[in-house]
Amino acid sequence: MDESLLVAQLVVAGALAGLCWTVQLAVYPQFGRVLDAAGPDGFRAYHGDYTRGVGLVAAPLMLAELGLAGGWVWRNPGLVAGAGAVSVGLLWGLTFVVLVPLHRRLQAEPRPALVRRLVRWNGARTALWSLRAAGLAWLMASGA
Repeated sequence: MDESLLVAQLVVAGALAGLCWTVQLAVYPQFGRVLDAAGPDGFRAYHGDYTRGVGLVAAPLMLAELGLAGGWVWRNPGLVAGAGAVSVGLLWGLTFVVLVPLHRRLQAEPRPALVRRLVRWNGARTALWSLRAAGLAWLMASGA
């Protein structure tokens, strides 16, 4: 196994898991309060600023993770690297098939029900990124 690729994946997956936990616990809970306090137009301004800012952090990390997972499969073909690539694919799917469209809907039509749906789906993504990071940490610790 290529240890440098494993370490790099762990760093990036850990950063993405940490970002997801921060968003889940500190950012998304505020969405409902901002909507109540600022109204739809104020929420749209806040949400637009949030999505632009978090995109500047998340996009490079996600692209790095995709490249690292692909590199790991290329250099270490097998079940473990393949499972890692599948987990990245699932996370990209959740992000771009479910969460990005939810953000677009929320930007167009701020509603508490959409905020709750976003929190639920992001909870699933947070759990998956946490599991991915934990799995990579376990691989590092076990020397697999």
